[in-house]
Amino acid sequence: MVDGKKKILILGGTRHMIDVVKTAKAMGFYTIVADNVAGSPAKDHAAKFFDESTADIQKMAEIVRAEKVDGIFTAFEDINTWNAEKLARETGLPFYATEEQLEVSSNKNKFKEFCRRYDVPVIPEYTAGKTLDDEVIQNMKFPVIVKPVDSYASKGITVCHNSTEVKDGFEKALGFSKSGKAIVEPFIDNAYGVQMFYAVRNGEIVLNGTTDRYVHKQSKEHPPLPIAMTFPSKHQQHYIDNVDPNVRNLISGMGIENGLVFIQSLYEDGSFYIYEMGFRFSGEQHYKIIEKQTGINLLEMMLEFAVGEDIGKYDFGAFDYGYMPKPSCNLPILLDNGTIAKISGMDEINLMEEVVSYCLNHEVGDVIAANGSYAQMFGRFNLVAASEEALHKAVEKLYKLLKIESREGADMVLAKHEPAKAKVQ
Repeated sequence: MVDGKKKILILGGTRHMIDVVKTAKAMGFYTIVADNVAGSPAKDHAAKFFDESTADIQKMAEIVRAEKVDGIFTAFEDINTWNAEKLARETGLPFYATEEQLEVSSNKNKFKEFCRRYDVPVIPEYTAGKTLDDEVIQNMKFPVIVKPVDSYASKGITVCHNSTEVKDGFEKALGFSKSGKAIVEPFIDNAYGVQMFYAVRNGEIVLNGTTDRYVHKQSKEHPPLPIAMTFPSKHQQHYIDNVDPNVRNLISGMGIENGLVFIQSLYEDGSFYIYEMGFRFSGEQHYKIIEKQTGINLLEMMLEFAVGEDIGKYDFGAFDYGYMPKPSCNLPILLDNGTIAKISGMDEINLMEEVVSYCLNHEVGDVIAANGSYAQMFGRFNLVAASEEALHKAVEKLYKLLKIESREGADMVLAKHEPAKAKVQ
């Protein structure tokens, strides 16, 4: 402790982590940020920082002991979630996830096996492993999607339309997989999905929200990327009635007692197909929308858990089953190829009452490659409005205000969500 303040070591100094550092400081914690990127943005807001790799567990453990750290925290990255879990085991400090739980949540093949165990609907795969047989390819109905079983942020994913593409996509996926395995599934070719957010506190599971996830497909081989997530999902009650009980059983079956879970699904012909789970904070920073709707800050809850404090006061039982009295939206801004020369409109956007938070990933001078990964995302904006009509108008206003130009003077915004025209399948 420093002057009675508990010390918390935060792994990762990206822009997303700035809010984590600011929140921890506001709560009275002494903040230390570590990563191997000199000058990473969140370090500017911390009481102390280290330019050391978070993957070097022994070095991180030395910092924990030398600084007398009370807790370890990370939020939005799979890699640092793994590093935090390992560091917690090394130092004996609390962490919400176990190695076994992360294995299930981060490995697509293991997650599908777990889903089947609890009757959670999934897309049947053609194959999963280290090799791809010609006989398997002959039985495929194209298009298919090829994914590493254990990557993140859409890295190594390819949509394939013939046997040559699937062979190349499989090799690409293997290169992005830490276990050297890939999975091939039928590709449900629509621009819509449903995502669910759960919070677990002392074994109590609450469905914080459901969202309609609209995506943009920029080319036939790239995976679709999100352009809007609207709360609550129009299929929320259908999900609660038919899938939610089994997902809760899955979460309990994994032994999860505390933490945040997000579940991604495709939706077609009245059916949900669960395909991914994250056992961490999501990049949408959806906790900002949850706080606006309920008054409960899930980030504060997990920061307190990290330093061993009792989180029983965060009683969110009354906000179960997607409690969302006001329409809300997370608006990712995807960029096309180019170098950012000018960003304008942010001062006006800051004055919009509907905008409750945002996180920007890029700045003037950054080079954008439209390669189908989350690196194309300029940032995400969280909006909450009094009515659906007001939300639609706020989205349109934000698009009009935000201007991102390339050196050639071109508009770099790749796609825009049109809420009034969105058609749910």
